[in-house]
Amino acid sequence: MDLNIFNIIIFIILTVVYLIVRKFFKRVANLTGKLGDSEIQEKEVEIARLNTKIIELEQQISHKS
Repeated sequence: MDLNIFNIIIFIILTVVYLIVRKFFKRVANLTGKLGDSEIQEKEVEIARLNTKIIELEQQISHKS
């Protein structure tokens, strides 16, 4: 009888540990996803800024010639 109770307790403990680990990795995944999104937005802003600079330089070159 003690063995059955012990097995049930071990099962419950393992289930709780599994849920805690799963929740932890879910938070880590969300954090890395948010970091990736902010980096993408920063790169898009930089690309837009560089494109406008290219257009301005092309206009300056066309006015000089």
